[in-house]
Amino acid sequence: ALHDIGKLTIFFQVLSADQLQRLHDEGFSFGKYQKNLTPKQRHTVAGKIALKDWAKQFPPKLRKAILLMVAGHHGVWSMDERADRNAWDLVQEPEEWSEFRQIAIDLLADSLGASAPSNWPSPENVSAAIAAINGFTILCDWLGSNSIYFKPAPDHASAEYGKLSKQRALQCITDAGLLAPSYSNAPLDFASLFGFAPRPLQQAIDEIPAELLQAPSLTIIEAPTGEGKTEAAFALANRIGHFAGQHEFYVALPTTATSNAMYMRMQTFLREQLGLPAELVQLVHGQNFLVKDDLQLDPLPQPTTLDTPAPDLSWFAPKKRALLAGFGVGTIDQAELAALNVKHNALRLVGLAGKTVILDEVHAYDTYMSTIIERMLEWLAALGASVVLLSATLPAVRRAALVAAYSGQAIAVDDPAATAYPNVTVVGAGQLHQVSPPAYKAKTTLAVRPLHIEEENWSSKAQWLVDAVAAGGCACWIANTVHRAQQIYAAVREIAPDDLQCQLLHARFPLAQRQSIETEIMELYGKPAQTQNRPAKSILIGTQVLEQSLDLDFDVMVSDLAPVDLMLQRAGRVHRHPERTNRKSKFTVPTFFVCTDLDATATPIIGKDKYYGDYVLQRSWQALADCFTTGAITLPNDYRPLIEFVYAEVEPTVDDALYAAWTDKQQHAHKLNQEAKRRLSNKPHPQNAFTKNPDDPLAEDEDSAAWRNAQTRYQDSESMTVIPLVRKGDKAALPHNTSKSFDLTKPANRDDQFALLRQSVRLSNQHIVSALTTMPDTARLFTDSAHLKHVQPLWLENGSAIVPSGKHTYEIELDMELGIVIKKRPK
Repeated sequence: ALHDIGKLTIFFQVLSADQLQRLHDEGFSFGKYQKNLTPKQRHTVAGKIALKDWAKQFPPKLRKAILLMVAGHHGVWSMDERADRNAWDLVQEPEEWSEFRQIAIDLLADSLGASAPSNWPSPENVSAAIAAINGFTILCDWLGSNSIYFKPAPDHASAEYGKLSKQRALQCITDAGLLAPSYSNAPLDFASLFGFAPRPLQQAIDEIPAELLQAPSLTIIEAPTGEGKTEAAFALANRIGHFAGQHEFYVALPTTATSNAMYMRMQTFLREQLGLPAELVQLVHGQNFLVKDDLQLDPLPQPTTLDTPAPDLSWFAPKKRALLAGFGVGTIDQAELAALNVKHNALRLVGLAGKTVILDEVHAYDTYMSTIIERMLEWLAALGASVVLLSATLPAVRRAALVAAYSGQAIAVDDPAATAYPNVTVVGAGQLHQVSPPAYKAKTTLAVRPLHIEEENWSSKAQWLVDAVAAGGCACWIANTVHRAQQIYAAVREIAPDDLQCQLLHARFPLAQRQSIETEIMELYGKPAQTQNRPAKSILIGTQVLEQSLDLDFDVMVSDLAPVDLMLQRAGRVHRHPERTNRKSKFTVPTFFVCTDLDATATPIIGKDKYYGDYVLQRSWQALADCFTTGAITLPNDYRPLIEFVYAEVEPTVDDALYAAWTDKQQHAHKLNQEAKRRLSNKPHPQNAFTKNPDDPLAEDEDSAAWRNAQTRYQDSESMTVIPLVRKGDKAALPHNTSKSFDLTKPANRDDQFALLRQSVRLSNQHIVSALTTMPDTARLFTDSAHLKHVQPLWLENGSAIVPSGKHTYEIELDMELGIVIKKRPK
């Protein structure tokens, strides 16, 4: 409550000429203050200095945490004690100002009924204490600055105003959802919680020793797709919540699509298993305000055990506040920002503190993201959060690194307990619990076949797919690039018979259309109980979004050559639901094809897939060589050997054909590691503050690739969000809905901004982005609309935009079937 005491200093009071004159007229003394000569001092830093003597009553660690909270509550820190003190001393503040502050402190203590405890606590970790107190203070400051609730009442006596303020504060935090219910009396065992018998992996969650879960813990669950990892994680969060006295948790996923799908599942879990309002779940990603309403479950009558209705969670909508909601699901990016050197990262840390944080698809993150995640784990441990990591399987060295980051414990990477699979590893309170439950789908045989079709032979790829489902069945091809997916789909459409249903999914569809396609795909290929209209004959062509977390089931799949762990993820979508009994006879055995173009030596031609890394792709191909010979992979037995073959850190000999690729891989990993470290916040330290680059925090810009930007995913080039539009004088219209227009000469209202953003597309082609950046649109519709400021209109004429860049011209077309199509031509 004293964080703004620095405003009761000369430094702050002289900022307003009117206030300075008013105080002079009242006889206040300003010492040696001289305008333009006295150095400026932020009220945050002035407050830290002003409270230095008062804070001597606290133990040293707590004193440091409180003073640094006061100094940093606006998200910018000053750690130069000498410069701060010199600025203060130059003013030579009269003694009466110190008396004013003491009067304010006494008045505040009396109003709050605060009395000093006999023994102040001393935090174990100074950095964690600073983050916790600072984040909580920022939260209170934002709430208390809300003029809707807190209107000036200068005519009230202080005692009356205290009562009024308390009533307003209660209403404010109630409306914000901060008093929403977060504890459930749900049963602790899996069967009673979900109402069906647990699979072995889920049974293993019941058997984790209670003493391990009574303190912050890290659990790593490794199991094939279809083993019920999500339900296992929810059951574990329920057990942890029981011991913690509150069930708050956050689920972080790789993409917006997987976040949207999990949002639905999490709402159902809260309502049906925990008996809490589904509306408590907050969707947290950059596009949540565009899709959340469409994904919200219809509210049911409140459970009789709850005395208060579910609050309106709109207060949590801004991204900096989103993680404060008790229950959340979203992209990993929002959680990563808590570990980066960004303004107000303490607010995000407080949002995660004490929660159970579930990170899904952990194997999907590269060195850059993994470095950030490890720092995040250090902070989550320091702030009392339990963490659950989910993965199909991790390299042993990666699992050990994650355990070390959270707990500081070193675990073996080669003993039977570590290499067994499936695997549940739990660390906490200095203990290690490691078990390998049997797989639910024991020794599933997956037929694996190579498929050699030249890179741009789209017609052959299309013909192969059409022939595969000629007698019926649902086939899926996961391509590594949007261009490849578009070309295969277009070729399929040319030859597809009328009874063949075809779909395309990638990231270059306008947002609303992409969401519609994702919803339809889930309805067609989800669990049997949820898919009443599964096609008799269909082909789905998509990109990597199909490999992560989406609960889809296909009869046969083709994948472009990718890292082996990602191919195993993709293969997990073949015969995913064993309860499905209506498969065509041709697909009674799950079959997975790996497509790549080969050179004369039968070596894969990497080409446009090189962003995965030549070494990893070549090793993945080698790993599958024996499987191609035998014609099958046995799951789950082959998961671990295949992963270790590719990712074990064993340097090849100099004469090995892959030695150069290995060297490139190591150099690239080092680069990503260093790029991440440049952006990290400091580690939580028992004695020292956690601040870094205190006066120059990183910017938060999702489109920027600048090193001064807080990138959560490494990108070498800029990206840009565009909205395809057609111009009609001083109006703009959407290409396929010209009946409604938007005035370019004035800012748009909120509904129109969202209507436009629902048609937005993210482009990452560096030549196009660079060219469009040099042609910013000055229409007030974009420059003066809050949600459109960082969006670029893509003006279409006759269905396409022409963008010259260097030696080439890019034609960008919005196709209703293919999405954004980019064609490069010489000038």
